[in-house]
Parts: sequence; structure tokens; C-alpha cells
Amino acid sequence: MPGDRAAEPVLAGRDTHVAVIRAALTDIASTGTSVLLRGDPGMGKTALLKVAEAEARRAGLRVLRMTGAEAECGLPFAALHQVLWPLLDDVQALAEEQRDALERALGVREGAPPEGFTVAGAALSLLAHAAARRPVVVLLDDLQWADPSSTAVFGYIQRNLAPLPVVVIGARRHLTAVARRDPVPAWEEGNDTEGLPGRVLGLEPLDERQAELLLSTLHPHLPDQARRRVLRAAGGNPLALNELPVHMRTAAAAGPAHLADPRATGVTELFDELPLGERLGRLYEDRVRALPDGTRRLLLVVALGGSFAQSVRLLRGLADRAAGTSWTEVRDQMHASGLAHAEPASDRVAFHHPLVRACLVHLASPAERRAAHRLIADALPVRSPRRIMHLAAAAIGTDGELAALVHAEADAMAAQGGPAEAAGMMARAAGLSPDAESRTVRLVTAAAMAARGGRLHLAAELVAEAETEARPGRPEPADLYAFAVACTRLQLDADPAPAIELLPEVLDRPAAVVARQQRAALLEPLLFLLLVVAVHTGDERAWAACELQVADACEPAVLCRQAWSGPSRAVHDVPRRLRAAVAALPEHREASAARLLLWAAAAVDAVGDDDELWSLFGGRHAYASQAFIDIVRAHDDFLHGRWDASLETSRRGAETSGAFGYAFNETLFQLNSAQVLAARGDRAGLAALETAVGTSARERRLRLVTERLQALKVVCALGHGRTDEAWQHAQSLTPPGTVPSRAPWFHLSLVDRVQAAVDNGRRAEARRHLRAVDAAGIARTSPHHGFLVAVAEALAADDEEAEQRFEAVYALPGADTWPFPLARARLAHGAWLRRQGRPGPAAAHCEAALGAFTRLGATPWAAQASRELDAVNGSSRTPGDGTAHHPLLSARELRIAELAAEGLTNRQIAERLGLSPRTVGTHLYKIFPKLGVTTRAGVARALEETREAPWPGPRAR
Repeated sequence: MPGDRAAEPVLAGRDTHVAVIRAALTDIASTGTSVLLRGDPGMGKTALLKVAEAEARRAGLRVLRMTGAEAECGLPFAALHQVLWPLLDDVQALAEEQRDALERALGVREGAPPEGFTVAGAALSLLAHAAARRPVVVLLDDLQWADPSSTAVFGYIQRNLAPLPVVVIGARRHLTAVARRDPVPAWEEGNDTEGLPGRVLGLEPLDERQAELLLSTLHPHLPDQARRRVLRAAGGNPLALNELPVHMRTAAAAGPAHLADPRATGVTELFDELPLGERLGRLYEDRVRALPDGTRRLLLVVALGGSFAQSVRLLRGLADRAAGTSWTEVRDQMHASGLAHAEPASDRVAFHHPLVRACLVHLASPAERRAAHRLIADALPVRSPRRIMHLAAAAIGTDGELAALVHAEADAMAAQGGPAEAAGMMARAAGLSPDAESRTVRLVTAAAMAARGGRLHLAAELVAEAETEARPGRPEPADLYAFAVACTRLQLDADPAPAIELLPEVLDRPAAVVARQQRAALLEPLLFLLLVVAVHTGDERAWAACELQVADACEPAVLCRQAWSGPSRAVHDVPRRLRAAVAALPEHREASAARLLLWAAAAVDAVGDDDELWSLFGGRHAYASQAFIDIVRAHDDFLHGRWDASLETSRRGAETSGAFGYAFNETLFQLNSAQVLAARGDRAGLAALETAVGTSARERRLRLVTERLQALKVVCALGHGRTDEAWQHAQSLTPPGTVPSRAPWFHLSLVDRVQAAVDNGRRAEARRHLRAVDAAGIARTSPHHGFLVAVAEALAADDEEAEQRFEAVYALPGADTWPFPLARARLAHGAWLRRQGRPGPAAAHCEAALGAFTRLGATPWAAQASRELDAVNGSSRTPGDGTAHHPLLSARELRIAELAAEGLTNRQIAERLGLSPRTVGTHLYKIFPKLGVTTRAGVARALEETREAPWPGPRAR
């Protein structure tokens, strides 16, 4: 509703949202947290932020605000500037390094802030300093229009809130509602996962009852027929419920009876013929058109100028030039229209709703928009980046001098750590360039900036434009062109061919003197990209290029190349050197160096061994980097038995990547999902993913993907006891006794290959595998490699050494951190012990395996463990029958009943079976009525009767 922004609006149907906000504000002294509101335009996001502000001020909390503006999303740290500006008097409390970085990022002092994560850390420190005196509430509205650099800093703050008396409440449209072709580093992504403090709340349309309540509260005197039309047209959108009656009154000057007349001007179109989104966009058009030209032009300046142009002091000075009248008259006309108002407390102009801003820009002619940009530019300091941005927007045609200014500003933005914003500025410089050569160079440079900033669709468009300009030859600079093409084609099309064709060539080409600095800055991103391609394709051209260039690269690049090169003695030292490299990284570490180290850790299964690795990624990163981190995390979760988390991360990541057209990330997320599905024995799910991913991966020659999918068929078949099928799949991978030179994840399927051979009576082939593995030294690569080799050796051992081999598995440090292969070892050990006539130890191992498989959701493996346990306990069964012996109880219930009959407590049973005491109690709650008893002694008697004579049916109660 119009008025001061701190005034609380009328709400309906948002009780849950308000309750969450109040809870966060109430608990601010004990724990920091975040709340994100997501919804379509008009759903009440801004209204809820007003409620939060009013609640915070009543509680005596300090409030900091930011409103994203499309006009400023191309300026690095523009949104962060809004939040932290009121705190800059406290910046002297920061360490000198942090103070310098933050002041440079916010434009307080000249120079570019250090590369890396210092700005994010400094922003958090400044908030912490302020919150130590009075808890702080940060309100972030229209996050979809915040610049990527600020958004990443907000993400860092959000992830590190817990120990601080700080609450961050953000609002943004749904991703699909924002006209951006590339995903941005969204601070809210992953908030639903365990361990993060925030809540993500969706705002849905109001139901019929809530809509009627809101409409009757806002417009109590609306005639019944008009009320019905508004309710139908609004579709539960709160903004429409408030504004449509206003539009009707404006359109129906003939009186109340005319309000429901469909022939009234504009009403039929607005209510009956347009989708709701367009109706909302046109709600304000009549009022905008009704404004005097001068007032409309001045409001256009506010719409295009972002936070800078909202100052009443500035607008008072521009009123005569823009509107040809006084500020007082403009202010009165603005207030009378209900479109905007001047806030006395802040002395700034605020729009009634963000759609007003969009409507002003939409209705303005190109000449009017250029004139507004010129006015804004003239009001800004000469060296201001904003001034250059507005000068570029005001220009017509080409202008070599202005193009050079814009080019220099784009370079400064990139050096400041904002390649995503710099790409747009450099593309504008290309558009202003008067000659084809400079235009091509700037287009290619902009494409490389966009690729590094995660805006790959924009990068692809800029590359295509540069290729058109440069025909018939290739565009220059060659390094940047190759990087942009290779990166976009790999990510968007999952096509590694351009990287293999272009990157080795440009890396081998001697760099010109002028380009040497540029080559040095690009070397690590180029090598990282080429390493990813080499790993996933196994192409020797890519590997050869990596090995030639790695000598000139940093230690992280050297380590990454060694880690992924496959089994060799050089790989064995990687974990130790990895830890040293992580510790040796300077505080202002390069994002590319950190990414190389994480990728190296993934090669040797060492990601979960070092928490400091994850801390490297707490700061700024583009979407592409965040997706990479999630892919690595999901794989690590799979290895460590966090399968639900792995599957959730992978499914969410695949969905997001697919929605934005990032085919390569989507493929890798789906491969992670396939690992979980295969281990759980989900044949249908694995087959569906193999169809979705396998064909494309084979066409693109993504060998790592296709071979891993084939290997997963082995474990899936083994889970279901299909040993012949498992052996056939295993044979199609590599012959027994062979360790491929370029197969860094060979060890992940080693246990499966060995078990497939052993279960098919081919123990000799299994041992040939193990001899080759021993010769390659795979066990020395990492603790996880060594553990998998030990499990495989135990499965292949003969009776004389089996006991020793299995005990060696359990004795390895960290064995319980890899629950799936450990449970398989226990199951095999239990079966071996049963055959040796040792039922007590056999039962213990089978029960432990059953508990682990159950917790993992590996149902077919749990069924195997249950059948083996029944065999240990002497249960008779039909060959191949997976049902329990007892006519009324499942295998799990029967085992719990037997232990209860022996006198074990719920806790003792839980420890024996690897369950929780609550789960045991739940099972007993079901067992008692099935057996028709009420005590544990009754359970013992019922089981004894069953052993003496099979039950014909349920016991009478």
C-alpha cells in the first residue's frame, strides 16, 4: 500500500511467513539466521519485508536495507554498497587489509580490492562489529536485480550467520520469473540442506477465502458484481486484489453502476483478455500516462538511475532541467498519482511497487530513455563508473572515445573481481566501436569475461557475434576466443571437442609481449578447463597439452594434473601435498587455485578429509563454480554414505542446470544420482538415467561418464543377486589383470568387479585384478583407495586367509566412514563364518550389515543380509524366496522378536542390529498384536510354539 515504507501493510494468508520472520527476530540474540521469500510479482514479498522492518524497529534492532535495481545490476558491489553504507563510520575497527578491500569495493577509496574472498570476509566482520553493540537485521528486496558480486557476498554472510546476532531476510522473484538467461550466484541456493541456518519460503496465490478477506478489508464498499470480477481476475494475487479496484474506479467515471460494465474503457482488456502477469504490468499504465510530461520524465530518471537517482536533493536540482518546473510541484503530482512518494525519514523517493519502475521504462521512448541517462550522467562525478555506464546508455551509433572509456571501465570491473558485470560493460564498448577489428576484440574479451563470470549463454551469443565480424578467419585474441568457445560448448552442449581442438593450439602458441600478462592470468582457468576435458574424455591430446603446460603453472595445477593422471607412483604423494598446498594458500587466494585443489581432492577421494578445503569456497563464486562445488560435494556424500543428501543435491542440481541449459553440469549431477540409485538397486531409475545420459555421453565421447554408468550396472546386478548379469557387465569394462592408464575412478568399481568374479566361481580372475592393482600401487593413493583394495582382497581370499583379510578391513583407520563397502565386507564375512559353522560371529556381522544397508536405503542388499541372517539362525526357506520363515512376521520383526525373547532391552537390540531404540520399539509395537501377546515373555512362548508346529493362521486374541 502507498505511504511510508516502514508502515505495516494489510496482509492475508501469510500467517506462516510472519511467524517465521517473528521467530527469527525473537531468537536473534541466541543465533543468527536467514529467511528468503520467493514468489511472483505482487505476491507480497515487499509487504512482508515491511512487516519485518516494523517488528525489528519495535524491538530496538538496527535495520539495514537494500533494494535491487535492474539499472545497477551491472555495477560490482552496488547492492552491498546500499547495505553497508550506514556502517562505514565503523570501518576503522577492521584489520587494515579488510578495511582497504571493503573501502575499495564500495568506492570509498581508489584502487581495486584484492582478488579472492577478502571483501566477503570484511563485510561479515563489519556486520559483526555493528551487531556486537545492537543486533542487526538486513533486509534485501528484489534480490534478482542485485549485482552478482554483491549476491555472492550476501551468500557468504548467510552461510556464516549462526554465531552472530544478525538476521538476513531477503526477497526475490522465482528464477523462472526473471528474464535472465544465465543463473546468477544465488545466495539462497541450498538453504534447504542440513547444516545451513536459513529458511526458504514460497509465496503462493491466496485461496478464495483469503482473497475475499483481503479484498473486503482493502475495498469494503466495492459492489458485489465488481468484487466477483476482481476475485476472478486477480487469481489470488494480493497486488491485483488491491490495484484492480483502483483501476476500475479510474476507468468507470460514470458512477458505481458502471464499475461492472465490461464496455468501460480498458476494463475488458485488463480483466478478460490478458494473462495475469500482463494485467499486473498494465495496472499502472493509465496513471503513468496521466502524469504531466515533466513529472513522468523526472520519475524516469529515478527508474533508470537506481539508488543514486532516488535522492530528493538530486531530484530537486534536476527538476527544472527534466520537468521544467519546481520540485515541490513534481512531488505533489507524484504523491497524487500514488505511483511514488518521498520518504521523510530517508529523504529519498520510493516507488509504490517495483512494477511502477518497469512501467515507466516500458512506456518511455528510446529518445526519452537516452535523455534520462544523459541527465544522470551529467549529475555524476567525472570518473564515476556509473557515469560511464549512463553515458554509454545515452549514446547513439558509434563513438571511439567513449568506447575506450567503457572498455577501461570493464577492465577495472574485471580486475575488481566482477567479470559477470564487466562482460556487459565490455559488450557495450564493442557496440560503440567504430571499426570492425576493435569491435571483434571487445566482443571476444566480453565473451571470455562472461564465461569466467558464469554467464555462459551471454558468452555464446558474444562469440557468435564475434565470429560473424571476423569471417572468414577466427576472431582474436586467440586465447580468449578459445577459452570462451571451449567453456561455453562444454557447459552448454556437454561437448568437449572444441576444448580439445582449440586449447592445446593456443597454449602452444608463443604469446605476444603485450599478451603475456593476459596469458598468465588465463593460464590456470585454461588448464582447469583442459584438465576437466582430459579427465572426462581420456583424450591423449588434452593430456599431452596439460603435461606440457603444467611446468609453468602453480602448485595446485601440478597437483591436479598428477591426481587425475591415473595410477602411478606420482599420485601416492598427492594427499600430503594437497594438505600442504591448502595450508600454504595466501588469505587472498585465487578462486581458480582453490578450484584446482578441490578438483585434485576429488580425484583421490580426499574431499571429506580436510574441512579447510570447503572453507576456500565460502566467498565469491559464479554459478558455474557453485555447481562444480555441489557436484563434488554430492560425490563425497555418496562415498561417505550420506546418500539422501547426495541424491537431493544431485536432483536439485540437475533440475537447475537443465532449466538453464547447462548440459555438462546436468550430466554430472545425473551421474551422481545414478551412483546412489545403482547402490540401492533401483534398476528402473538407473536405466532411465542411463537412457537420458548415456547416449549423449557416448556421442560426445565422455568416457568417464559412460564407463562409470557401465560399472554401476555391476553393483546394481550384484544387489539383486544376478551374478551372471554382473559378470557380463564387468567383463565389458576392462579385462581381468588390467588397470587402465587413464582411469582415475577405476578403484570405485574394484569391489564390484572382484565380487562379480568370485560369485561366478572365477576367483582366479578376481586375483588377477588384485595383482594388477597391487602392481599399480592403487592402495597407496589415499585411505579410501586402500580401504576398497582391502575389501576386494577379503572377498577374493581363500578359507586359509579369509579371517585375517576381513579383520584387516575392520582395523583400517576410518573404516566406518565408508559404510557401504564396509557393510558388504561384513555380509561376506558373515556368510563365510556361517559356512565355517560359527553362527554366533556370523549373526553379529550379518546384523551389522543389515543395519547399515537399511540406513542407506539399499533394499536389495538388506534383503540379502536378512536371508543370510535367517540362514545363520537355521530358518528354512524355499530356494530363492526372500520372505521370512515366520508366517506373520517379517525377517526384521522375527529377529527383533527373537532378541526380545532372549531378554535384551530395546537399547541392546538396537546396538546389536544397528538401529535406533525408537525403531526397535516401533517394531515391537507391531509384533505384539501379530503374535497375540502383551509381554516379552509371551513373545518367547509364541516363538517356541511356532518352532514346534507351523501356524495355520493368525493367533486368536
